[in-house]
Amino acid sequence: MNARICFPFLIIACLQARAIEVPRSAVIVQLGINGLHMKPVADTSINSFRMSYPGFYGKVTGESYADASNFVHFGLNLSLNRAAMENGYARISRLCMNYGIGKTYDHVKLTLSPGLCYSQVAYQNESLGTTVAETRFSGSLGLQGDLVLINDGFNYLGLFTEASFMIAKPSRWVHQLSFGISWKPVFRKKPTEPSMP
Repeated sequence: MNARICFPFLIIACLQARAIEVPRSAVIVQLGINGLHMKPVADTSINSFRMSYPGFYGKVTGESYADASNFVHFGLNLSLNRAAMENGYARISRLCMNYGIGKTYDHVKLTLSPGLCYSQVAYQNESLGTTVAETRFSGSLGLQGDLVLINDGFNYLGLFTEASFMIAKPSRWVHQLSFGISWKPVFRKKPTEPSMP
């Protein structure tokens, strides 16, 4: 009789112990610099096109863990860059939406992120007084690695490197390589262990 009563409590205790091991869902903010690789649109007013480095990169990602190390994530990232050309300049913005999977190890976190990217490029030739604008939209694939500096369930800080490729013909791609800091904003303090007076 005692064994029948204790069995459900043992199951509940095991489930609770397992739940403690699973990290909480989290929002990760990433800020850094980037470099773009692209070809300009074919136009007679655009000559000697060359990218200026570095550019700005920002990303917000939501992570939901299935167990202690595997998670799915949804992210939005934005990059802003500038390029030089003969008698003018170009401004490039790149917005990507990704949904993918990831895995966390002791000091490394890896993510694979298929998604969609939208890029807008504006070319300004000041000597001719002309502006050429174009948009590029295609599927993308992102690969990211984080060097985890702090990860205690409440606080997260890491250094990241991400390579993102647009799946399009070479004249339409805008590939990106970015570096920066990953941080989880936390507004709660880690609970302290009870101490004896």
